[in-house]
Amino acid sequence: MIQAILFDIEGTLTNLDMVKFMQNYLGILAPRFSHIISPDKFTKQLIKSMENVQKEGNHEQTLMQAFFEDFSKSTGQSVQTLKQIFDRFYTTDFPALRCLVQPNAQGVKVVAKSIQEGFLTAIVSDPLMPLVAIQEQIRWMDLNPEQFKVIASLDNFHYTKPHLEFFAEIAEKLGVRSESCLLVSTHIKDLICQELGMQVFLVEKALESKNQDHQAGQLEDLYRLISNGLL
Repeated sequence: MIQAILFDIEGTLTNLDMVKFMQNYLGILAPRFSHIISPDKFTKQLIKSMENVQKEGNHEQTLMQAFFEDFSKSTGQSVQTLKQIFDRFYTTDFPALRCLVQPNAQGVKVVAKSIQEGFLTAIVSDPLMPLVAIQEQIRWMDLNPEQFKVIASLDNFHYTKPHLEFFAEIAEKLGVRSESCLLVSTHIKDLICQELGMQVFLVEKALESKNQDHQAGQLEDLYRLISNGLL
């Protein structure tokens, strides 16, 4: 029996050009560090440090701790100095990127219905941004971050996708068995969570998958399944 519905943001709850979004994101972020790190060096090292964080997880260290440890060592700047600038960016500048993101009305409707029907809900995009940034993105969809029991982020997770430990950590934080979770995503790579017994509903563009041991369709189909008590 499904107790929790897990939502990936990109393509499920929002529509956006990820390449354009990242170009603008880095275009605003890098100059904030220009007094201590050149924008070009900053961008290259940020990407490298994030790649290093994704390679291996560590249950004793959050992704945020691992990132700052790597980034600080590589740039020669203290964690405190770097964190202050990042925090200021996410508070004052990051909200400006809202113009690049369009909420997926049907996805938002599915979230609301899931909550109404008593399911636990979680945001489970790859946790490569701090919690404050993910919460801001949730507000862009006219949703309340407090509606979600778990929001995966750099701050509170120890592994990224596609590590199985990431999905196991979601279930653990929700307080349910993996078999009681349904992941809603457009990403075929997320099917790996089935190895833990999680169920998956793949949306739209993921229909090219030949794997038949998961549900697939439009968000309208998922809405009907939830409304009719068929999960």
